[in-house]
Amino acid sequence: MDPVIKVTDRVPGERARLVAQGQHSDDRSSTTLVIIHEENGSWSIHGLGAPGVILSQTDMVALAESILARVR
Repeated sequence: MDPVIKVTDRVPGERARLVAQGQHSDDRSSTTLVIIHEENGSWSIHGLGAPGVILSQTDMVALAESILARVR
């Protein structure tokens, strides 16, 4: 069985790309979430084919820590 999140570092201009399969929040149809760690240290988060949101490294770390604190 394939993992839910796949990580690759083979995309030129990026440190790494994380890809997760999920569902749209409105109609539950299948979608892909892409999180990119940029070479400059920033992160971008978006649905495949949709505009994204760019976060600084500091903001991304704070976001990840906040998520982890709530699931532990």
